[in-house]
Formats: sequence, C-alpha cells, structure tokens
Amino acid sequence: METSLEQLQKNLEEKLLVLLQRLESLEMRVSALERPTLAYRRPKASQYESLSDTLDYLHNNIEEIKKNIVNEV
Repeated sequence: METSLEQLQKNLEEKLLVLLQRLESLEMRVSALERPTLAYRRPKASQYESLSDTLDYLHNNIEEIKKNIVNEV
C-alpha cells in the first residue's frame, strides 16, 4: 500500500514528465520560428517554391527581356 508521501512523489513525477514534454514541444516550435521558411506559390500552381528560387526565375527572365530589347534596336 502506497503511503501519501509515495503517492505525492508519483504525482509530482507524472506532472514533471508532462511539463518536460510540453517544454520540448515549445523548444521545437521556437527553433522553427528562428528559421522561418518563406515560400511563394505562382498563380495556377499547386506547389510552393522558395523565395530565392522565385527571385532567380524573375531575374533570369528580366535579363532575357533586356537582351531581346537590345537585339531589337
């Protein structure tokens, strides 16, 4: 038969375990906030892409347009 002291210790251990699990979950969420991932989905697209990929795509298209304009002159 458990004494009240043993029962109290068991309850405290259970509560500590729950708190530890919650703390670990919060740590993972905070870590994710430290490294946000920004993504862009093009119109009519189903997949998201990184902003750096989008910027590369736009830069390359602008460079191609500039070349076409220079060649037309």
